Amino acid sequence: MVGSRGCPYNCTFCGAAVSANPDVTIRVRSPESIIGELDQLHDEYGVTAFRFVDDLFLGVGRVIDEQMTAFARHRIGDRYVWDATGRINVLNRLVDADLDRLVTNGLREVALGIESGSTRILKAMDKRIDAEMTERVARRLVAHGIGVKGYFILGFPGETQEDLDATVRHVHNLWDISDRHTGDVRASVFEFRPYPGTPVWQTLIDAGHNADALLAYDDVDLTGDGAHESMRQRDEFNFSVGIQFGDVPLTHIRSTLATLTREQHERNQIVPEAAA
Repeated sequence: MVGSRGCPYNCTFCGAAVSANPDVTIRVRSPESIIGELDQLHDEYGVTAFRFVDDLFLGVGRVIDEQMTAFARHRIGDRYVWDATGRINVLNRLVDADLDRLVTNGLREVALGIESGSTRILKAMDKRIDAEMTERVARRLVAHGIGVKGYFILGFPGETQEDLDATVRHVHNLWDISDRHTGDVRASVFEFRPYPGTPVWQTLIDAGHNADALLAYDDVDLTGDGAHESMRQRDEFNFSVGIQFGDVPLTHIRSTLATLTREQHERNQIVPEAAA
């Protein structure tokens, strides 16, 4: 499902960054239009679980309120479950009653662009968050039974070993938080890739990188680092331009990526006690 188009933020690595899409007007579908499509898909195909793949479905407080008011009126939570993208600094401003309303209306999991555990790198990305805020938001979400899928980037331009270590600690902190609550935290880790038109793309060009080299995407084999089974169905997302953009060698970036991915895969195999 797509409930909106466009993004008001300018994360430096993202193809949806507002500065990379000056011709894209941010548009939000009416709640009635969205609900009509949910019902149509259910009536025609029996669908009861949906995923909103907008850049940010839960990205503006006013829109969240409008959508959830309509969802409640149509008893969406009694009939369907759904996952959505969300913005950490926006969710940070929600009160417990707002989170309760999201759960009542069927929210099952939120996908968050966490990206890094390093304050320095998060500032370079223009994320407008820090690790403490992310952990606070994740703790509140999983305490309400809402799952979190966190996206992380390794090897961002200028990243040091200290920055990378901070991200690894951050992932483990989030896992520890989820282990103490009903909601789960899943980590999805990627190697940095530059995309044309993004703010960081121009930074790299200005630094002397060749545009053709920045576009030379190629597959990366992580099986040597033990990530074979854990990378199943994710291979299409695992590609690289083969350039070291920070201080950490690519071999170590990929080894860390494989380790985190394998650890997440192992966590996925654990059957919760309540379901055992």
